[in-house]
Amino acid sequence: MFVKMKQRYLICLLTAWLGCESCTTGKLSPVDYVDPFIGTGFHGHTYPGATVPFGAVQLSPDTRAGNWDACSGYHYDDTSLKGFSHTHLSGTGCIDLGDVLFRPTTQEPDLTDEKALYRPAAFSHRDEKASAGYYSVVLKDEGIKAELTATARVGMHRYTFPLGKPTVVIIDLAHLLDNERIYEAVLEQTAVNEITGMRRTRGWTDNQYVYFAARFSKPFRTVVLVQDGKPVSVGTKSEGTHLQAVLTFDTEDKEPVVAKVGLSLVSVENARANLEHEVKGFDFDAVCAAARKEWERVLSSIVVEGGSADEQRNFYTAMYHAMVVPNTVSDVNGEYRRHNMQIGQLPKGKVHYSTFSLWDTFRAWNPLMTLIDTTLVNDMIHSFLDIYDASGELPIWPLSAGETETMIGYHAVSVIADAYLKGIRGFDVEKALEAMMVSSEKNKKGSDYYIKYGFIPSNIKKESVSCLLEFAYDDWCIARMAQEMGRKDIYEKYIERSQNYIHVFDGGSGFFRGKRMDGNWETPFNPFEVGRAYTEATAWQYRFFVPHDVNGMVQLFGGKGDFIAALDSIFTADSKVEGELSDITADRAICPRK
Repeated sequence: MFVKMKQRYLICLLTAWLGCESCTTGKLSPVDYVDPFIGTGFHGHTYPGATVPFGAVQLSPDTRAGNWDACSGYHYDDTSLKGFSHTHLSGTGCIDLGDVLFRPTTQEPDLTDEKALYRPAAFSHRDEKASAGYYSVVLKDEGIKAELTATARVGMHRYTFPLGKPTVVIIDLAHLLDNERIYEAVLEQTAVNEITGMRRTRGWTDNQYVYFAARFSKPFRTVVLVQDGKPVSVGTKSEGTHLQAVLTFDTEDKEPVVAKVGLSLVSVENARANLEHEVKGFDFDAVCAAARKEWERVLSSIVVEGGSADEQRNFYTAMYHAMVVPNTVSDVNGEYRRHNMQIGQLPKGKVHYSTFSLWDTFRAWNPLMTLIDTTLVNDMIHSFLDIYDASGELPIWPLSAGETETMIGYHAVSVIADAYLKGIRGFDVEKALEAMMVSSEKNKKGSDYYIKYGFIPSNIKKESVSCLLEFAYDDWCIARMAQEMGRKDIYEKYIERSQNYIHVFDGGSGFFRGKRMDGNWETPFNPFEVGRAYTEATAWQYRFFVPHDVNGMVQLFGGKGDFIAALDSIFTADSKVEGELSDITADRAICPRK
């Protein structure tokens, strides 16, 4: 029975790759175990579409918008899709991106309906396939097969339309995944088979620029630009905030419509340059094969021997998800948009990155990268330091060319110190130390109180306990790097600050607790309840967060025996979380808007 089940699983696994024949070799390797559908259900917030490691493009279907489970644009419970947009977040608790949506259709668009130029397309998971660098789906009511693949800066579509039906592709710059503001947008026909454009939005962060150049394998039969739901009567260019383009094609040759779309945060010219550099022709299968090959290369950095097929699938899919972010935001010519909105220029061979979810990654993901990709680590730190130059502070949670200011701590210092202490030093270490110290003095979530009083008053600042504990750890990171650099004065200052955790430990309860400005503990206290003193946690989650001074923490608990007993109590304590907070109790998240 077990052998038969295993054989069926392997057959299904191999079948998943058949949508892009040149992407398969017939022999299982790490890339064959990747299942991009893992995480797309419940509250996983991942997307199944096509991307390459750390790419600027995440070309994926959008099935919903406007609720917490729309963070990635896709949810496995859905049975219809709006289209395929080129940028997506993976695994976050906030919604953004979903830029430049393409919708293939056989429906004649209703140009008199200002509210709905097109309808959602029904699909079934039976007609979906996804692998690393490839996605396909059949839009069953219209008989269209849509296939997606990508390079670092280019998304590629292949649409196979049924014979005898209208062949239409809609480009929708009004499409959003959340209630964002579109400041400006442009659509322009620039050749018989090319459409370019841009939009600038305010969402999770402000001033998000996206430029694109889309080139098709066939000339347009007709082009209709639509502004505010109405056709533009003259011209080949439209400007506004609610823009769409309706493109039609002749398909008498029975060939699919292939589109390649270059992206840039800088300019249409750069988007076109990215397109021409990374995809020379319209060979979809060749691009798909290259994407698979790149995934195979990076996933093979860790080779697992033994284990079941399911275990390998879980492992390599987790590896895959660990390599879809951070995202490239520089162009092939080295230009990129800085946090002050100026255009920067990188030395040849360097890459600028964004989408650093540092609060989520500093504990495990960043240390993993120091073991498997030191080039990436150096480029990330160069990106950190450029953000510091442009904004005056190291990044906290940057997206695109802006800062979301989401989550707590100043954990870029942890990433930099970890790299330096492991001998990864391909950056200006003196400047890095300066940036670390400056950032530690200006965090908006309580660093002023933390420095002056040694704690953050819980009746004045939210997340006071979590911020203090993480500030203390970050200060220890600064101290250790300064010590290694021979900067004794800096070491002594920050090693002392790293002991601030003792000021919020309550020996009576054995927990870190919120302390008011008058020195009294916040009451009532329930260690199982989500409270304002903690970040997406209860007191239990932060009970042992002193990773930099375990011996000191042991003494706070009364010695080794009492500390071990406290650790053991994790296995007997009630696991129920009381109260409501979206990211840990699955209620709707409210993300900050700048």
